[in-house]
Amino acid sequence: MKVFGSIYVGSYEVILKVFEISTEKKLKEIDELRASISIISDISATGSVSLKTTDRLCNILLDMKKTAKMYGAEVVKVFIGNAVSGASNALFFSEQLRLRVKAPIVRLSNSEQRFLGYEAVASEDSFADMIKKDAVLVDVGGASLQITLFVKGKIVTTQHVMLGAYSLRQILDMLKNLPDHRNQIPVLIDKELDAFIKAYLQDIKPTYLILLGNASYFNVNTKARSLPDKCVKTDEFIDFVKKLRKKSESVVWQDDVSALETDAQREAYLILHHEIAERIPSKYIFIPGVSVSEGIAYDYAYKNGLLKAPHDFEEDVLSASWSLSERYGSYRPHLEALLDYSVQIFDALKKYHGMGKRERLLMKTVCILHDCGKYISLSEQAQCSNTIIMNSEILGLSHNERQLVAMTVSYNRKELEPYEALADIMDEEEYCTMVKLLAILRVANAMDRTHKQKMKSLKAVVRDGQLVLESQADSSISLEKSMFREKADFFEQVFSVRPVIKEKRI
Repeated sequence: MKVFGSIYVGSYEVILKVFEISTEKKLKEIDELRASISIISDISATGSVSLKTTDRLCNILLDMKKTAKMYGAEVVKVFIGNAVSGASNALFFSEQLRLRVKAPIVRLSNSEQRFLGYEAVASEDSFADMIKKDAVLVDVGGASLQITLFVKGKIVTTQHVMLGAYSLRQILDMLKNLPDHRNQIPVLIDKELDAFIKAYLQDIKPTYLILLGNASYFNVNTKARSLPDKCVKTDEFIDFVKKLRKKSESVVWQDDVSALETDAQREAYLILHHEIAERIPSKYIFIPGVSVSEGIAYDYAYKNGLLKAPHDFEEDVLSASWSLSERYGSYRPHLEALLDYSVQIFDALKKYHGMGKRERLLMKTVCILHDCGKYISLSEQAQCSNTIIMNSEILGLSHNERQLVAMTVSYNRKELEPYEALADIMDEEEYCTMVKLLAILRVANAMDRTHKQKMKSLKAVVRDGQLVLESQADSSISLEKSMFREKADFFEQVFSVRPVIKEKRI
């Protein structure tokens, strides 16, 4: 058993959760502390986090760190939510916390923050069954919503809707003097949600709507706590939220959400949940009552071998990638051949490239998405593919990983730039990884240059300083061989191994 302390610095509050991690009981929360903080208010008002807020936060973090240590926590990590990235002094703010609190400080990108919440939801026992029956997961944040659609257990898409609890609160404040402002707010939310519904839910009626977010558990503590599996019928949930909006503040909001300090914030969360439940068709609403804090603990446990993940997060990445490539009309037989060639080359070169399981996943993602940009432009395919990837959320990839995939794809058909030209967007290790993936992609792509999958039953093996690619072919592969030679030169420069094709005609 290991005791782990996670401290999450959100838009409105700081949350400490102390967990016991054991293979028998999985994750057991043994204490929780919350403290209000005004980070998002500072950023909205001045564009930066104030000195007063920084000092207060440092004191809170020191107290929370001390509390976690009292429980015997061997590891205490501090994670800062993505809201801070909007501050002009975000870098120096994080550095001050690191120096004064003397604890590991991790500043989360939006992708990383959302994924941690998703890891917590996916740990729920009923999650696998729900997504098999089609489900929509809505992560309610301060600045935006993230919506993920599951069909038959697989991710179809993840989309951002730029409307969150804090942005809605600002709109409420702006419109509060209008006599009918409460009638205008649902119209605004519906407009944002309708774009997602029309694009992805025309022929799909999800069974479950899963609500995630620090404030979404307000109803778990009242309505859903007594229900099996934390589920409630959608119409009952909508009626319940309507009643909450009519009740007084003291009845509606319990102590565990006291960080939501103003009536406008409370109303914003209620309105959002109400409209989401009404607009996204579902039979049931699932309220897991978990958040980023639990996700941080699960992520630590999975990465350190303390627990085995009950859900295949790598399969989520591949599923989302395939859905994206199909949406942009990519030719699947070519992608499947490219995937087969690339993975075999990757595995055969383990001793030469030094990459691991995560890079293998990125290699697969590169293959699946490498030509999605053809949908926009045949002549500028690589750059358009880059644009599509960077503007598409792939749940399970961090921002840096998605950028690495996009950059690899963009150099598939243009000359590779030196590291110095890209040093502002990636470090040396990321650049080396990108070049290695690119070398494999170019060689594998040349092997199916005609998109006719002529090379069958490929076997890749390193022999006598060469990467021997043995395959059967049922027709001439002269074009593939001529394109292959050019790509082989670059491959040899990267890995110091020369790839050669050994053909067996059938």
